[in-house]
Amino acid sequence: MRLVLLFVFALAVSLRAETSIPNAAAEIDSMLAAHWKSVGVTPNASATDEVFVRRVYLDLAGRIPTAQETLAFLDLKAQEKRAALTTDLLARESYVSHFYNFWADVLRFKSTYINTANVVPAAYAKWIKESLRSNKPYDQFVRELLSAKGLAWENGAIGYFQRDPEMPLDNMALTSRVFLGTRIECAQCHDHPFDKWKQTEFYHLAAYTYGNKSVQEALSGVRDAFKRREDVIREDFFAEKKSANDGGKEAEKRRDERMAAMEFRPVLNIIRQGIGQLLSPVGLGREKAMLKLPHDFKEPDGKPGDVMKPATLFGPAAEVAPDGDAAAAFAKWVASPENPRFTRVIVNRLWKTMFGAPLTESFDDLKDGRTPAVPELEAYLEKLMVAQHYDMKAFIAVIANTKAYQAAVSSEELEPGKPYHFPGPLLRRMTAEQVWDSLVALASYEPDARDLAREARDQRRIDVSRMVYDAYASFGGEKLVDLGYARLQREQELQKRETSAREAAIAAKRDGDKEKEVALKREQGTLTRERNEAYVREFLTPLVENLARVKSGKITVDENYKVNPNPAVFAVETWRRTHVTGYGPEPKTAGQVAADVTAETVRLAALSTKFRVPETERAAFISYVKKTRTEWLRASELESPAPRGHFLRTMGQSDRDFVENANPNAAIPQALALMNGDLLTGQHLLSPYSPLMQFVSKSAAPHEAVFLAILSRKLSPAERTRLAGTKIEDLVSALLNTKQFLFIQ
Repeated sequence: MRLVLLFVFALAVSLRAETSIPNAAAEIDSMLAAHWKSVGVTPNASATDEVFVRRVYLDLAGRIPTAQETLAFLDLKAQEKRAALTTDLLARESYVSHFYNFWADVLRFKSTYINTANVVPAAYAKWIKESLRSNKPYDQFVRELLSAKGLAWENGAIGYFQRDPEMPLDNMALTSRVFLGTRIECAQCHDHPFDKWKQTEFYHLAAYTYGNKSVQEALSGVRDAFKRREDVIREDFFAEKKSANDGGKEAEKRRDERMAAMEFRPVLNIIRQGIGQLLSPVGLGREKAMLKLPHDFKEPDGKPGDVMKPATLFGPAAEVAPDGDAAAAFAKWVASPENPRFTRVIVNRLWKTMFGAPLTESFDDLKDGRTPAVPELEAYLEKLMVAQHYDMKAFIAVIANTKAYQAAVSSEELEPGKPYHFPGPLLRRMTAEQVWDSLVALASYEPDARDLAREARDQRRIDVSRMVYDAYASFGGEKLVDLGYARLQREQELQKRETSAREAAIAAKRDGDKEKEVALKREQGTLTRERNEAYVREFLTPLVENLARVKSGKITVDENYKVNPNPAVFAVETWRRTHVTGYGPEPKTAGQVAADVTAETVRLAALSTKFRVPETERAAFISYVKKTRTEWLRASELESPAPRGHFLRTMGQSDRDFVENANPNAAIPQALALMNGDLLTGQHLLSPYSPLMQFVSKSAAPHEAVFLAILSRKLSPAERTRLAGTKIEDLVSALLNTKQFLFIQ
């Protein structure tokens, strides 16, 4: 770790001439110093290295440092070691994890959407993480979100609009709040009572994205094929009615008989049976749609039914060409440096993340005349963000390198309406994710590990959805309908036999004939399996084979996939275990799986050697490490939000129903979870094989080792005396329940 920090330090020094980070940080400190002098504020003293290392890890990596990371930093003598550590942390995967939680809270991301295929949030989560991993400029990030269209596997950013399917007005209100700091939701129903916005202005703004529509085209060819057949029947009807002497009564009768004989609904159900979640929207498209004022509109500047053309609220106009993409024009306007509120909002959002308070209070509800605490500083930061081309990492690096950020915290409670002058960061509680991820750092030897198994599952979900979609689309609507009719008679015969067996089983139960009832239920199961196996063989297999021909690929069955034996899901399971060339990586062979197991065994054995685990305890150590790989994953690798009852939810994690809806306040259930939960047991943090206990057990000063691991500091002489004889388990439990652990100093 010492070598890594030295290397990063050397790299930071070599890049100094090419970056403005040190100069920008110095400029911020100069502005703050002038401001403090003008308002009579004394700056806080510089934070100690122990305080700084813990703070910067929590703010940039989302967790406390491990004991080894703390010691490596404290032992380093380089003058610029704080800048070097900042550079190091911003380059780590832990930065992605931490700021993914941040944006998931702002964007209300959920792992499961309502009335939308789960491939959409899977692709959306991947898009957010990859955007952070590649350090995508913030303005580009926002433009891609607000102009997104296409299918989920083509553009994961569509998840932003699909978060509010068929709710374009609500989505626009949230968009304005999140990216422009403008609360216009009240103007959705009437002129804003406390701000200048009119209802017509809201509707003009909403017109930009009103044409966004959920897309589900896997069955579009089928609908067209049915329509053509219906059109033939209708054309015959009109021709017959025209020459009829009875007013067309017989023609209507024949039309209705022919329509009924087509059995459109049963055939459609056969076709839909194998498509699973793709019946839900899997994409986002645009259509020409006119947004009109509502029927109950009562304001004086319009009347019900007036068509609202796209128009911006402030700043430059965003004209839409006759055949142009209105959403793209809106996205370009929002994420423009010329937009008077766009840069101001992200500057305040990131400043608050680092200091605990924004420069402008209620920056998501900006009103004309709202003054920042330090106006000249906010103006400078806006110019800096633009000059850095909206590079969020570079902007955060500037803040982290200021003397103000590296000062001791202010612990006083902020009074409402009273400005904070930033003599140092505010003392603040960890977020739920920071608490959890800090516990992960104490329990896992790989605290920043990505859940590669989950990523592979999500990617497979995306690949399978794309494969199913393409299989249906390439087969063609007419052929799908023909295939459905070919299955219809066989399907109906088996359904009748199933119904007969079910009714007979009910009668046998009523008569008390247990043996006959069991036999008939077994027959039902056999018929269900036979019907679903026939469906896969006669309907889905031709689709897969056709797709392979179209793509010039081969079909491979994943022999390692554990098939759900329930016959009702045979169709979906067929897609999941089938691989067509071009739709993700080839399934691993049994030999490759065995090789992976062997490689992991070797890796874990090397880890046990590194930590000098005795041979007699090696199996137990490896078992612990394997367990933590599944139970101690960072918050960003879990469901979003975590299920009710999970530690994260207890600690106040947002339910993702509203923007930034996390609860930062302490509560009794939180104390109970930390004091009485199963985290502090021999199976978890107090296991002799946890990183925490391994570090403590090998230390000549175990009590100090606990302080280093949990609080990132050494014992004071008074504490050393007072804690003599205290059990390590009791000390661990006590420290995890202190404010020193739960707060960011």
